[in-house]
Amino acid sequence: MSPDYNGTVATERVTVQRGGRYKPSRCSICMKFTWFHPLVLKELEGVPEPLHEWLLCKACYNALLEELNHSSLRSPMRLRIAMGLVAAERWPKAYRRRPSSEHQEFDREFAWFTWAILLFALLHLVILLIIWVVPR
Repeated sequence: MSPDYNGTVATERVTVQRGGRYKPSRCSICMKFTWFHPLVLKELEGVPEPLHEWLLCKACYNALLEELNHSSLRSPMRLRIAMGLVAAERWPKAYRRRPSSEHQEFDREFAWFTWAILLFALLHLVILLIIWVVPR
């Protein structure tokens, strides 16, 4: 990290046990399991409450370092802003992959409308064939 970094880094492994089994921790940004060497970042005093604490995997930590190096901001909020920028890029829910219920409802209605138009056209085709085949 750069010498003027405002947060603390703790590299000890955070272990949580539930029911006698080890529960691996997840990265605060990408939500992937961090099996080896999770990094804990804590905000220092000087930023507005509440003070945040993040557990990061190495990939997200490197992206955060890169964002901090690009930043010209030197306030105590520097870490929180950089964390938000990295999370906006790497968070899995930042971009919706599953369509919303409104989109699914529109797709259903569009399918019904398409089938209705096709059946209407087929009905008219049958009527025209009957008129054409039946002698006058």
